[in-house]
Amino acid sequence: MSFITQHFPVFEKDPFLQFRPFPAEPTSLVLKHWHEIFVSFVFYTAIQIASGPLSRKYLGTKYTSLSKKTRINFDIHVVSMVQCVISIGMLIPMWNHSHWANRSEDPVSSVLGYTPYGGLVAGLTVGYFLWDVVVCLKYFSLFGFGFLFHGCAALFVFSTCFYSYAMPWIPAFLLFELSTPFVNINWFASRLPAGTLSNRTVAINGIMLLLTFFSVRIVWGFYSATLVATDMLACWSMAPIVLPVTILLLNVNLDILNCFWFYKMLLIAKKQIMSKKSPLEVSKEETKKFA
Repeated sequence: MSFITQHFPVFEKDPFLQFRPFPAEPTSLVLKHWHEIFVSFVFYTAIQIASGPLSRKYLGTKYTSLSKKTRINFDIHVVSMVQCVISIGMLIPMWNHSHWANRSEDPVSSVLGYTPYGGLVAGLTVGYFLWDVVVCLKYFSLFGFGFLFHGCAALFVFSTCFYSYAMPWIPAFLLFELSTPFVNINWFASRLPAGTLSNRTVAINGIMLLLTFFSVRIVWGFYSATLVATDMLACWSMAPIVLPVTILLLNVNLDILNCFWFYKMLLIAKKQIMSKKSPLEVSKEETKKFA
């Protein structure tokens, strides 16, 4: 993979720091980047609010015919789709930075290193997961404990970046988002009226979903957990012990949760292969159980 990543640009500066209204001389990274967290939270909240009117205008009855609960979930998946595209784009300039690229020679910098651009990415990500936790709490009956745990865990892990801890690991963690577009497309296909997406599109997306989810959330997930644990051990005494212990525990639990979700995907895929019905029909039947 290095033959690809070696051509990635490297960003150090945060062009939005100049727009921080206060304080003029921040005494912590949170105070330095708080405005980016706030703007990110407002941005994703605005997308959620705007999704309904825009979907009514451009999708018409395909959207309005959905139940109220499904429309709420639809708007949330629109936000998720925007976020994953932004996250994938934002992580690229961090991948080739020496803090991450040279982690095997300098594991301390891979854990304790800081760059203003890394603070920007952390701020935008924390703002999103703050929105995510609020949504999961507001609609707990819709999403349940699993999604709330995922949101809270991700919020905590990315928030520790403002203690200047594990910030260079942001691209490794955000790489999970590569599977999110296929997750969202699969959800849209299973809820929108028949004919919105073709069976061929649904089938291809399903294959891509399984491949990317397994690759980045299972294989890379467990592998990166061992790498970050190794780096954290190299500077174990240089930060409060609660940070590495909590991050590693949450990381492992999220990996296990991803295994559970992948198992559910495999069950649906098996039923689609064995059934005489189309993949879309099976997908709609299965997802109604969670609607």
